[in-house]
Amino acid sequence: MTSASARVSAERPFYSRHAEAYDLLITDPVAPWVDAVHERLARAHRSPAAVLDAGCGTGRHAEALIAKGHRVDLTDASAELLALAAERCPGSRAFLSDLCALALASEYDAVTCRGVLNDMVTDADREAAITSLTASLRPGGLLFLDVREEEASRLRADGASRSAVARLGGRRELRFSSRSRWREGLLHVEERYELLVDGRTEEESSYDFTMRPWSRNELTAMLRRHGMRTVDIADGVGRRTADRLFVVATNPDAG
Repeated sequence: MTSASARVSAERPFYSRHAEAYDLLITDPVAPWVDAVHERLARAHRSPAAVLDAGCGTGRHAEALIAKGHRVDLTDASAELLALAAERCPGSRAFLSDLCALALASEYDAVTCRGVLNDMVTDADREAAITSLTASLRPGGLLFLDVREEEASRLRADGASRSAVARLGGRRELRFSSRSRWREGLLHVEERYELLVDGRTEEESSYDFTMRPWSRNELTAMLRRHGMRTVDIADGVGRRTADRLFVVATNPDAG
């Protein structure tokens, strides 16, 4: 793993040692996103499709796409999340990989990538990630992105603490809190974790990192620079907050 974003994926507690809590902490509904992707693939006459889920997390969206008849491969930089996704989608190929350095064949009708691109803070990592994603597409293939929108993310980064509790079973629970602040074009995020067993604290940890949201102009320019023929950007799909974008870009047909 070479990029800073891949190191975050390998280290962030609910991507790593608390991966079992991921689905309990990230609860945005799956169906709206999957339905939107499926509809666009059908409209492009690419259904059923060969799909790469880049940054697959625990595989919830991949599982739903498979249920709609698509073949989905999985890749993530977190070994723990990838293992959960592979268990959920036993017929899928799984690749542990840095998104900035994918080395997969251009064999996919669609590539989906939700959230991960926000972790690309440097221009070099952003370019490398988009290169990886677009290079994985067949001619005429579709790229689907979910990213944080710059201005809405700045407004939401109010420094307030937000908390959630994941009940893990076996009389264990994980108490999670996060706080985001905006500084110099970046989201600075502070996360705190407290693992309790029978109501007593077993382990405490923290993790601080930065994210860099995207503007519509930046997305459009970068995707076109990487050869995408059309770029459609709309408000986020299936998100409980208004700081996301739903992006669909099309790879040119051969010739």
